[in-house]
Amino acid sequence: MKSCSKHSLPIFYIFFALLLGNLNGFAQNDSLINDYSYFKRKLKLNALVVGRYTTSLNQDVDFMGQHHTDKDLVSNSFEMQYARLSTTFFINDRISTSILLNLADFKKENVKGKVLENAFVTYYHNSFLKIRAGQFRPFFGLEDLHPFQLDNSYAWSRQYSLFGRNGWQSFQIGAAAFGSLKSNIFSYYLTIYNGNNKNVMGDNDSSKHLTLRLEYRPIPVLQFGLNGGKANYKGQKATAYGIDAQLQQPLGNRLDLAINTEFKKGTNFEAFRMAEEPTPQLNDYMMEGFYFLYKLRYQLNAPRLRALELSCRHEYLDKNTFTKDDEVVTYTPMLSLVFAGTYDAKLSLVGHINEYKLNIPNTTQYDSSKMLIQFQVAY
Repeated sequence: MKSCSKHSLPIFYIFFALLLGNLNGFAQNDSLINDYSYFKRKLKLNALVVGRYTTSLNQDVDFMGQHHTDKDLVSNSFEMQYARLSTTFFINDRISTSILLNLADFKKENVKGKVLENAFVTYYHNSFLKIRAGQFRPFFGLEDLHPFQLDNSYAWSRQYSLFGRNGWQSFQIGAAAFGSLKSNIFSYYLTIYNGNNKNVMGDNDSSKHLTLRLEYRPIPVLQFGLNGGKANYKGQKATAYGIDAQLQQPLGNRLDLAINTEFKKGTNFEAFRMAEEPTPQLNDYMMEGFYFLYKLRYQLNAPRLRALELSCRHEYLDKNTFTKDDEVVTYTPMLSLVFAGTYDAKLSLVGHINEYKLNIPNTTQYDSSKMLIQFQVAY
């Protein structure tokens, strides 16, 4: 464990400079309002329930994707994926606090590190500067920027899950400064965080993850994103970077096309910690992934059936680019009926196909295919 980090003081300088540069805004005095303590105070409550029925299409692979040579397996099951409750308390027009719980995590035998997902405070100074501190998703890609119900697929991408387990994405504990320039044409997200995932007592070393995301929107329907991150682990440098693009294009009065594509490459701490070499080098454990997701949405606008959607995600993932042959290609086609709102009530028929470069018997690294019926209700 390192006694100190050479990045610690510069981090304090960055946030202290941001605060000093905006003292006038903190001390703002409106002639009509003498006390902002209760100005625009309100409460926002949301809920999300997602469940599914899954059946394997392979005789030797269970519904979770685990291969079995003895054929003693469970081929189908009902599951509860999310039972989320989220609240946002707006203390006044600038200060808010948010909490997100996933009660479906109680189904797991060990709930340590589960259930609590978001717990943060946000200060909205203006459109150019917002400050957030607590437990939240660091801004490092498209999937960190929207809730699950807007993901356009039945689950997060494999890339997102892997980078989350390695501390680059998903829920982390830290602080961020973000904002937009020139009517949202340019946006930035600067995040500093522990990097050892959610619901922990504290960091396991003195270094921190530092990530920066930049967005450019040349036209309203098109956005480009650039991500970069750095960290240290046991005296060795770690990096991650990525690029993404998002297109949302109307094709007529009722038909809309949306395309998301994203590439990332970064250090795989998980593989490094499991290394069998006596003196492993961190830069020998890199992971990379790419996915392309498209969605067609046809607006039916019937009283009880609002839209019909067809989406498909094609994804490539390599957990370690320098060692084992563990690349996988995944196809996820999905047909959805939207009964209320944008995604307030949705029923989906999903296919999930995995093709590995190397099959390993009695593991999840094995070719598989399954079908799902999934429902989601959001309020």
